[in-house]
Amino acid sequence: MHHTEICGIIFIAQENKIMTGNITQCYDKLKFKVDINQNIKVFTEDEIKRITSNFSIPIGQGGFGEVYKGTLDDDYDLVAVKRYISKDLRKEFMEEVSIHSQMSHRNVVELIGYCIGESTLMIVTKYISKGNLDDILHNSDISIPLDVRLGIAIGCADALSYMHSMHLSNGSLICHGDIKPANILLDSNLTSKLSDFGVSRLLSGGVTQYTVHIKGSVSYMDPIYFHEGCLTPRSDVYSFGMVLLELIARKRVRKGDINLIGGGEIFDAEIANRSNMKILKEMRKLAIECLTLDIHKRPQMNVVAKRLRTLKKELKDLHGRYSEHILASHRSWRKNDNQGPSYNSRMQLKKSLSIFKRNLSNSSKILLGLGNMRIFTQEELNEITQNYSCLLSGGTSGKVYKGTLEDNTVVAVRIFSEELEGFEEAFINGGMILSQIVHKNIIRLLGYCLNADCPAFVYEYAARGTLSDILDGRDDFPLHLRVKIAVETAEALEYLHSSAAGMIRHGYVAPSKTLVDDSFTPKLTGFSWAQRLNNDDSAIHDHDKYCVSLKLKTDVYQFGVLVLTLISRKNFVFYADHEHLVSQFLAAYKADNSGRAFCDDDITTRTEDVALLEEIGRLLLKCICLEIDQRPTMKQVAQHLRIIRRCWKNNCTADGASLDPFGGPPSGRHQKSSSCVAEGPYLTARTLHLPLGWAEGYGAFGGSTPVEWSQPVEGEGRILQPTPNSCLSRAQALMDGKAYQRVTIFLSKR
Repeated sequence: MHHTEICGIIFIAQENKIMTGNITQCYDKLKFKVDINQNIKVFTEDEIKRITSNFSIPIGQGGFGEVYKGTLDDDYDLVAVKRYISKDLRKEFMEEVSIHSQMSHRNVVELIGYCIGESTLMIVTKYISKGNLDDILHNSDISIPLDVRLGIAIGCADALSYMHSMHLSNGSLICHGDIKPANILLDSNLTSKLSDFGVSRLLSGGVTQYTVHIKGSVSYMDPIYFHEGCLTPRSDVYSFGMVLLELIARKRVRKGDINLIGGGEIFDAEIANRSNMKILKEMRKLAIECLTLDIHKRPQMNVVAKRLRTLKKELKDLHGRYSEHILASHRSWRKNDNQGPSYNSRMQLKKSLSIFKRNLSNSSKILLGLGNMRIFTQEELNEITQNYSCLLSGGTSGKVYKGTLEDNTVVAVRIFSEELEGFEEAFINGGMILSQIVHKNIIRLLGYCLNADCPAFVYEYAARGTLSDILDGRDDFPLHLRVKIAVETAEALEYLHSSAAGMIRHGYVAPSKTLVDDSFTPKLTGFSWAQRLNNDDSAIHDHDKYCVSLKLKTDVYQFGVLVLTLISRKNFVFYADHEHLVSQFLAAYKADNSGRAFCDDDITTRTEDVALLEEIGRLLLKCICLEIDQRPTMKQVAQHLRIIRRCWKNNCTADGASLDPFGGPPSGRHQKSSSCVAEGPYLTARTLHLPLGWAEGYGAFGGSTPVEWSQPVEGEGRILQPTPNSCLSRAQALMDGKAYQRVTIFLSKR
């Protein structure tokens, strides 16, 4: 008979209600009517309170309610939480979440999650540092040069053009319905991010809709929509025209005796100089075209965006350079004598796309796969990189340059090199995969250039460079940031390995292929040799699934090596050198059964930190196991890392007990029983990760005796006794509707 692990949880003190069954049922009904991206998180009210420190930092308000600044406690990422006043608009709220969740564009603010609470509705988005355009234009004296204003307009126009295109799976397009400066957010580069989709509508097949329920801001609303209830994408065009007028005048469209529509030419004195006048007049002309009452004569947003880009290029040609404001933050605009990449005569023989069509039979599939990406010309790349003046990195596979798009977005431009064997396949493969996946920890592909002289990708920019740069640097690198990078990289791989992504094997997980942004968020790159192992999950037989699993576990090994570099701060130049690092770790672990000597001295000063590192070390032993089928999956790795990080943050570790997360019993170092106490105002199935993690670690990963939580017994407090059978779902069901102030977890053997 196998020995079993008995786990129990004692719940003490008063229960605090956090969610009622009715609200859950309400959501259950709604979820069948709306389509929500599976990556969107669902938060509880208690989690929102913790994220916002009990709504302590208000950053905005409006007719809908208030906005608060917060921090995701696991990832240290800044967020904005919009709390609605009315709790009776759940259907409309879920429609907003559904519409927002289906968009992925650099000029649309990122949706992270939402909450349907007992007394309120809340949306969680990425925090955008500079606030909204309305405040910057009308409530500040910040200098905004004309090229920056054009960039803001271009970003907003691009977002609307994206929304108005037939890009949704159901053939619908999105009409925003409330375009105004207050709904245009600006990041640290003054790149615009469209927000607030509370009155947005899906127009099925692009067909005009009529409604008697007029919603939006009257000052910026299309008169045709206001009087006739006629809602079309051209309604957004009208509102955008109003915003464009405010950008060039830095005055409200209508205020007192001022009317920017019917009045004469009114330009902000800061930008109204002789050299700018031609551009300003063209911008005003474009705005007036957007404002025509003949709705069919209004230009489409893709045309508006194109004309604005042309104006920005003309402005640059007139001035010879962009404003010093932009130059101060984007050195790539400064001219120097550095030349762009050179190619020999053999490359010159390869003309445009013909190289790809000639060498690959699936060229039509390639073009279809990359169809939603922006296609850059070589001339545009010259403009973006200022003639390749700021080299970020280089090697035999190509070079990467820093640049800035027309909407002020900072980007990285990777130029592929012919010296890389099979570079055409690498270029196409990487583009095909990156263009079809969206994850916050995977580098975003913004566009490409198929010019045969200069095949290139344009990516989002990661300010801190690669993880290798950080490891080799001398800056302080605290443990919580290393753990953040480990967890989020694991989550990226977990997503890649999922059936939703097509079971993609990355194939080159390494510090040099892991970019890091300003907030130490990792971004996986290096997809040139990635492989999609499954396009149709239903067609895979059991044997094939086993083979796919083994292939994916090469990433698990590489991830384990990456985490070794994080905890030791020891890097390697060539991937073949990683074996020496693995040998060092195994020798250190064999010496003291913990591997502590292998870890960076800077992160081993606190006892609780050492305990965390030891737990990570035990996990890494599984990841780098030479027997491939004995390695855990990335889903298991990511899940276990989240659990031990939460325990470490809560300083909640079992006294002498250590649980193997992959099915084995706890290590034999503890006696017949040990315990752990967690305290806090709200401890629930979603927030109390330690006991649930133990149960998952022992039951959900296929231990010899899985456990199921049974009904509580009578007596003071609440006790859940395990019975051999299934795993965790019963405990979650019992806890999800309640919260506790004190939880004691005990372990015992029999």
